[in-house]
Amino acid sequence: MHERPDGSLVEVDVHIPPRAQRAVLLDNGMGAPQEYWDWVCGALPADMGYVRFNRPGYGLSTPDTRYGLDRHFELLQELRDTYVAGLPLVLAGHSLGGYLVAAYAALHPDASEGVTHVVMIDATEVVSLRHARRTDVDRWSNQRMVMEQVFAGTGLSVFRPAMNRNRQYRPDINRSYRAFQATPRTWATAHREYRDAMTYPQLTDLDCPLTVITAENNIGDNTLHAGIQARLAVISQRARHHFVAGSDHESLLSVRPHAEEVAELIAGEPPSEPLGTSWRPSTRKLRSVDSTAEREEELA
Repeated sequence: MHERPDGSLVEVDVHIPPRAQRAVLLDNGMGAPQEYWDWVCGALPADMGYVRFNRPGYGLSTPDTRYGLDRHFELLQELRDTYVAGLPLVLAGHSLGGYLVAAYAALHPDASEGVTHVVMIDATEVVSLRHARRTDVDRWSNQRMVMEQVFAGTGLSVFRPAMNRNRQYRPDINRSYRAFQATPRTWATAHREYRDAMTYPQLTDLDCPLTVITAENNIGDNTLHAGIQARLAVISQRARHHFVAGSDHESLLSVRPHAEEVAELIAGEPPSEPLGTSWRPSTRKLRSVDSTAEREEELA
């Protein structure tokens, strides 16, 4: 547990090898625990440390009545100064966490200094989120989080978990994940974060190398999702857009081969050039000629 200056606690998992040459700070998605980075952390090279944590209100972290970007930036800076001071740093986040680390690097004073790479993993794009407000999608999202809070309070979430349904992590991680989802406070915090995220500013400029990692398969319109993700990559003049073939939003981290691919991108060389007009998303798994042409047509 990390104790903050105000006496509140933040649940952290820190691994900095004695000969670490660099580190990654990992920020979670909405309603997800720090344990879901387990496969990613296990695949990092020996010279790379990591810090993963639960935001206030999640897991064992003390709830906070104050929230918003500035409050979160303070926490990221505090964790960085405490555990990885002096080491070159990669900032990586999944879903809402992807937006949060990029916003920290772009908007917090001097935050980009010492940051070698930002990695947004199927990240939330806040403009699209705002456009969904008061639509059927928004109403269902609000209803779902209220329902999950009720299911957790009555114990029903044990029989129908909202996430990690296939339990593809190690047994101890699966147990911890299940307990996390069975806590009503998890969903109350997620609901608050969801509403708060609609007020966040659009990111337009990032002075760091940026990799945008996109799940190939998602609920809804995959082509629209790919286009929204592509917009995230243009905020940096040194950017890469990578699809993980066969993945969806959750399996990017919960399926070991997908997570190992994500870890490889986190630890690898950051991009050095902009996407450019001849941009093509990269993917490790080669497509057939026909499917490649279809993908280019979709993204155009």
